[in-house]
Amino acid sequence: MELNYITILGATIAQFVLGAVWYSPLMFGRWWMEIMEATNLSKEELQKMQKDMAPLYGLQFLLSLVFTFVLAMFIQYLQMAGVGFHAYGVAGWVWLGFIVPTQIAGVVWANTKKKFWAKQIFVMVSYQLVGMMLAAFILSM
Repeated sequence: MELNYITILGATIAQFVLGAVWYSPLMFGRWWMEIMEATNLSKEELQKMQKDMAPLYGLQFLLSLVFTFVLAMFIQYLQMAGVGFHAYGVAGWVWLGFIVPTQIAGVVWANTKKKFWAKQIFVMVSYQLVGMMLAAFILSM
């Protein structure tokens, strides 16, 4: 059984689009701006900040591609090993064992104010869960 690179790319694009919606005002963008203490920025400051972040989107896409590729390998390996996990089970265990602890530690040990911990952890961890399940869905097609 070989990896389907087109499916991996599709799952990566889907996660990237999900992130754009997740962190937009349609979903949790207002919370995120509050957590980042960027709610009082002028329109010019906000536009400059967004322009400065543009190269980071390319990096984020590359990181998402690597993540999706490794998730696809885990799914394939565990299915071939006969462990009995469906793609969603693999994604769920990877999320619980690797994503949740590192995301929480990243918030706790970063310069985030304690009053924002719960919101930031919720936004980040839930995005990763939904993104991983979306990727698992696409990868299992």
